Amino acid sequence: MKKMKHKAPTTDNIIGNFAGKPVRVILIGISLILIVFPLYWLITSSFKIEGEYLSNPPVLFPSIFTLDSYQEIFGKNQLLQHFMNTLIVAGGSTIISVIFGSMAAYAVARGSIGNRARKWFGLWFMVQKMYPAIATAIPVYLVMRSLHLIDTKTALIIMNTSFNLPLVIWLMMGFFEQLPLELEESAMLDGCGFTKRFFLIIFPLTKPGIIASAILAFVGAWNEFLFAVILSINKSKTLPVVIAGFITDRGLEWGPMAATAVITLVPVLILVWVLQKNFVQGLAMGAVKG
Repeated sequence: MKKMKHKAPTTDNIIGNFAGKPVRVILIGISLILIVFPLYWLITSSFKIEGEYLSNPPVLFPSIFTLDSYQEIFGKNQLLQHFMNTLIVAGGSTIISVIFGSMAAYAVARGSIGNRARKWFGLWFMVQKMYPAIATAIPVYLVMRSLHLIDTKTALIIMNTSFNLPLVIWLMMGFFEQLPLELEESAMLDGCGFTKRFFLIIFPLTKPGIIASAILAFVGAWNEFLFAVILSINKSKTLPVVIAGFITDRGLEWGPMAATAVITLVPVLILVWVLQKNFVQGLAMGAVKG
């Protein structure tokens, strides 16, 4: 008789056997509510009249939809300029982080160092990402002031790049370690130098990892607040700083704050939605394994 092969239990089977389908449906429903409701509240608050977003008890669904909050932020707060500042800072730091971070990751993954040293490098890069940024706030401000970079987008790009580089290096190391050496050896036999070999052969093969790293770096730079509020005054102010500016001595301006938050959220949602397939594929293939 043939022996029956027992399949390894999956998470769905374990939860299903323990709780049953009704409980799973309830848990999924509660999770969706917890995730979707803050987004719903943010969007509806941006369309409420002042009396409704300040009312107590709160109004769950606005009786009148108004664009007053959007008209205010576009008319008074130079929102388009701040939006472009955020886009330039996030985009610039992402491009620099992905290019130089990938090259550094390739050097670590393919360099003539042992596996133990490679693992210590990966751990060191993660530690760089985890330490509290506020610990460097004062030295960073003094350095930027001495370089005359206060209230410039250059300063913000430098800071976001410095915090995104360790993450990109750590993620991309996992991809480069999985690439077969035969491809690179064949390219070297054909006379390809490092630059040509890296950008024409290796880079395209790690497209999912590059996209995953770029999205995480872009979102991190897009939402960065600490150094944006420290290093910017007016000309280089980004959207997170603008949102915090609605907290005044007269109280919170909920409507304009919600409208600005919606404007800030939309580009990131569109980016992740367009690239979600490559993003998930990148995390599954090698980034998590790195």
